[in-house]
Amino acid sequence: MSPENTRVHVRAEMVRSDESLRAAHELLKLGLFNDAVSRAYYAALHVARALLLTEGVEPQTHAGVSSMLGMHFVVPGRLAAEHAKELARLEQFRTEADYNRFFVFTTEGAAEEIGVADRFCSAGRALLEAARWLDD
Repeated sequence: MSPENTRVHVRAEMVRSDESLRAAHELLKLGLFNDAVSRAYYAALHVARALLLTEGVEPQTHAGVSSMLGMHFVVPGRLAAEHAKELARLEQFRTEADYNRFFVFTTEGAAEEIGVADRFCSAGRALLEAARWLDD
């Protein structure tokens, strides 16, 4: 993929991230806590995918995204390990929210997970901005 094509794909992932994060906040207001947490995870996932695209990496699975994020960003010290843990935490809660019929988030619990997604997304966006991937 050419650098310009990569830039287009990175931006598309960030648009998806922004939309998912906005949806998470709106779903929280509506009291749809499990759906809010699910959207929060996807917001973070899209940022992680955007980061990996800058390295020419396109994992096909959620586990692959986490693994490659660690290899390409955490191990070299470009992203704090706490952010990789945030992504893993969000994925775990997304699985509970989507598939465990007895798992129910409270307002506070969902808001906390959306805050985790906000932090992860901000950290990822900062890396992309610093490397000028989001410039016009």
